[in-house]
Amino acid sequence: MAKAAMDLKPDDTMDLVKSFGNWHIRQDILYLDNGAFGACPKVVVEEQRRIRQHIEENPHDFFERSYVPAWEASRQTLAGFVHVEPADLVLVPGATHGLNIVIQSLHFEPGDEILATNHTYSSIMLALNYVAQRDSVRLVIVDIPLRSKSPNDVLQRLLASVTSRTRFAVVDHIPSRSGLVFPIKDIVRQLASHGIDTLVDGAHAAGMVDLDITDINAAYYVANCHKWMCTPRGVGFLHVRPDRAHKIKPLVIARSPYVVNKSRYSKLEHSFGWMGTSCPSAVLSLPVSIGFLNNVIPGGLNGLIIRNHNLAVVARRVVCKALNIPLPCPDSMIGAMATIPLPDSPGPEQEGMLPIQDILWKQHKIVVPVYSWPAYPKRVIRLSAQAYNSLEQYFWFADCLRSVLYLEQNPLPKSLVQWPLVSFQDAEHESTERTPDCGHHKNKGQVANHADTPHQDIKDPEPWTLFWLAKARIRRMVTRRFNSYPVAPYPTAGDTLVQFASANGSDPRHANLEIVRMAFMLSCMNRRRIPQLMVAPISRILETEDVIEGWVHSVQTLKHQCRMITNSIICEMAAPRTPATFPKNSKDFVCRVVPYETERKEESISFKFWLRALADFNTRARWSPDRIASFLQIHSFLKDPIGGLFKDSSPQMEVFAMLFASLQPELDSMRISSTTWEDIAVQLALESSYISQPLVRHPSYIHFSGDQQLVYSYVDIHKLARTEFACPPIVAGMIKDIMTSNSDECAIAPIAVAQGYTVYPKHDDRPIIIDGNNRITAVSFLRFVSIHGMPDTSRTETLRAYCRDYGLGPIHFVDHFAVLQLLWDDRMDVIDLLMTSTKLHRFGEVRQVPVLVTEESTFFTKSLMDEDVLQPVHQSIFATDERLVALPSKMQNHGRAKDFKALPIR
Repeated sequence: MAKAAMDLKPDDTMDLVKSFGNWHIRQDILYLDNGAFGACPKVVVEEQRRIRQHIEENPHDFFERSYVPAWEASRQTLAGFVHVEPADLVLVPGATHGLNIVIQSLHFEPGDEILATNHTYSSIMLALNYVAQRDSVRLVIVDIPLRSKSPNDVLQRLLASVTSRTRFAVVDHIPSRSGLVFPIKDIVRQLASHGIDTLVDGAHAAGMVDLDITDINAAYYVANCHKWMCTPRGVGFLHVRPDRAHKIKPLVIARSPYVVNKSRYSKLEHSFGWMGTSCPSAVLSLPVSIGFLNNVIPGGLNGLIIRNHNLAVVARRVVCKALNIPLPCPDSMIGAMATIPLPDSPGPEQEGMLPIQDILWKQHKIVVPVYSWPAYPKRVIRLSAQAYNSLEQYFWFADCLRSVLYLEQNPLPKSLVQWPLVSFQDAEHESTERTPDCGHHKNKGQVANHADTPHQDIKDPEPWTLFWLAKARIRRMVTRRFNSYPVAPYPTAGDTLVQFASANGSDPRHANLEIVRMAFMLSCMNRRRIPQLMVAPISRILETEDVIEGWVHSVQTLKHQCRMITNSIICEMAAPRTPATFPKNSKDFVCRVVPYETERKEESISFKFWLRALADFNTRARWSPDRIASFLQIHSFLKDPIGGLFKDSSPQMEVFAMLFASLQPELDSMRISSTTWEDIAVQLALESSYISQPLVRHPSYIHFSGDQQLVYSYVDIHKLARTEFACPPIVAGMIKDIMTSNSDECAIAPIAVAQGYTVYPKHDDRPIIIDGNNRITAVSFLRFVSIHGMPDTSRTETLRAYCRDYGLGPIHFVDHFAVLQLLWDDRMDVIDLLMTSTKLHRFGEVRQVPVLVTEESTFFTKSLMDEDVLQPVHQSIFATDERLVALPSKMQNHGRAKDFKALPIR
């Protein structure tokens, strides 16, 4: 078997984080099911297309003159691949076909026994049942649990079921359901010592493991080529040991194609060489498929086998850890598939699949099989690892699977009154006892899920910490106990927003509530209202009885208008494409902000639409999943009319559901007004939007300052998009401070970032730096000097090469060059420090910086160029390396966190 994943070398690890080869797998889905139907690389698809075209150019000539030599070339290539003599190998449409050939060719005496296992493929069980009934034989099914301790455990269970009447055994090499690698050579040898022939179902073995069929020495071996050998579908093979060839008859009796040199071919070859006219292009593509396997990854086929095994091992660990379950079997007992047991299914199969598989596809676009095995309600999920998969996919899958399983136990109801009555109600906070898992206080005897005011920062918080903090905020909001729990996600309310909230009648809402922020933004900020182009469709929605229902029918129109607006802005900016050689001067960049025109009416249609959405969501119908999804879309749209429409709301939907499910019993016990229900809905929208961000999934630190909850994470430097130039004098001062610091580590104020979205065709949706351009420039410049020394300003190619090699864009290059020029012209003191410092070498390995995770649509960023607020789309428009666009240094005012916790770069 391949080397254990725990012994991975650095090169092996790098092989897991990237994919290999060119495939047709859709980029908008997560495909983890190679084991079902395989996948063809583009080179194989193109080869089959070429062969088909060649056949169609002269079908008669091909079948009369070219068919046999082409067929033989593929068959002999395959024979070499699996280490057998071509005379003993025949091509069949697939493993099921080949297994049926053997099973139906053999005849038994009444009372004979056939051995199979509970892992045997369902179609093969049907064939065995047919033969058992035909010949009055007994089927003995050996139970082999997924939680097997060792290969010997599998062997001994099989041997324990052997009797004097056992005549034949059908055993998987790598079963479809469990993905276990059976010790097939030992099984065949031990059964043969009892006079028992074995038919090996190797459907998954060819291409997944190093397959030497001659060494296995089974009487019969059947396999597929389309799964792990990457051939087109419709290619399989049957190997028959020479001493058993006389027993095997084809399912289709037809003439032999070998009319020349008949004696060169075995009886087996003559019987299976032609089964009627069909398209042979899949079979004839075999040599190209095998060539692909030998070249797709350094190390050839063996390298691919090892890489896929290691990826499956690590993926299984990631998922099992996320679900908090033990590994079912040793790593050495799996190949490139890993099956993991799940809790019992809450419902039976519908249209051939269990509910969870349908949910994973429809809500998350994840393709992964879930089986009722060994029998309903038990179920397992099977992961596959092929060259097109990468480790990152399994981390994402683990998060999704965990949330889906959570919702199974805490389902989103069709109405409030149907919510599961599981109480989370707690007493008032009084004690100072610390809860170590989330950093909150609790009373003895209280439910640990209750999160009260955190008195200390939280280092390495648990995944659910932010979830419990959000719940606590909503509890305080419902009871109007704001003073005892002022903490809110950053950014919190500024002075103007506080004044706005204070003027809200006799029952003022807290300024940090999302409902107050929305009202303030839509009623007081003209530039944050909906675009004028969208007034007509929004007005039509307002004319409907229920805007939540009306919204669904207008989303596509609004998305189309979003693209029109974005394209119009980009066109008006007329920014040049970034040349291969980055320019040195910031004057080559377009720095002009082009806002889209917002609604012109004095009465804010945006605010009117928001109030109607709130009212209709809470009074017109139950909170069904579809209505919640529409409400979340409307909330995102009004905060950012461009990016909000393209946001994937499914992760937010899950968090919204989990938050509400855990709070609902408490809410049910209270007398809550319709106004408060609106507050709850909007706050849930904010909290779920924040928690569902990718950067929040693995927080490193939570810092509390005043009324602000500051969540810190770490991001690779090259993954941060920039919209604004740095200020070279400030960067120079930062470099000096870092070099003269007495600390052994370089700690900086975390850089404020927000997730961007795609605007340009090649634009990545990377996190965008909102505040911290000087800090990122200082750290990156120190890394440059640590690696390349202090070149003079004439050696720009060194700097360009550094930016290119480290994935840094044109803004970084301009900033680095400007800092370099400033230091040589005016800051020799800093150059002397860099030349003599013993600290500098530490920066050569720096990869990540701490970040403060925010949401751009929650800021009211002011442009100092025209003294008006920016629209959220502008950050994403400027956050690209494809065009020469950048905002001038210090020309945005976002507001900053009231405090920060300095964290080390790493």
